[in-house]
Amino acid sequence: MQVTIDRFEGNWAVVEIEKGKFAKMPDVLIPDGKEGDVVLITAGKTSQFRVASRDSDYVYVLTPDGKYAMPRELSDGAKPGDSLCVEVDSVGVELRQNKIHSLMGMLFK
Repeated sequence: MQVTIDRFEGNWAVVEIEKGKFAKMPDVLIPDGKEGDVVLITAGKTSQFRVASRDSDYVYVLTPDGKYAMPRELSDGAKPGDSLCVEVDSVGVELRQNKIHSLMGMLFK
C-alpha cells in the first residue's frame, strides 16, 4: 500500500490513503518520514516490525520499542507473524515534488 504523510499530530502520522481519505498510524513506524513523503507499507518484506495480532479494526505491530496499533486498512493484508515493512519511497517522493513544482510554475508564471 502506498500512502502520503499529510501531517503529524503528537505521536501519530496522519496519512492520506486516497484523495480525501485519511488514517492515523504511529509515527514510530516511519521515523524518517516528513510531511509530504510517500510511504510504502509492504507485508512479508524483511523488516524489524512484526504483526503480533489483528482484530476487525487494527493490526498490532511489534517494534523494538513496544506494541502499536495501526488501522487494518494500512496493513497490506499482513497476518500475525508476518513482517511489515514501512519505508519512505524516494521515487514516489521525487515524482510528487516534481508534480507540485510543475503546478506551482503554471500558477505563478
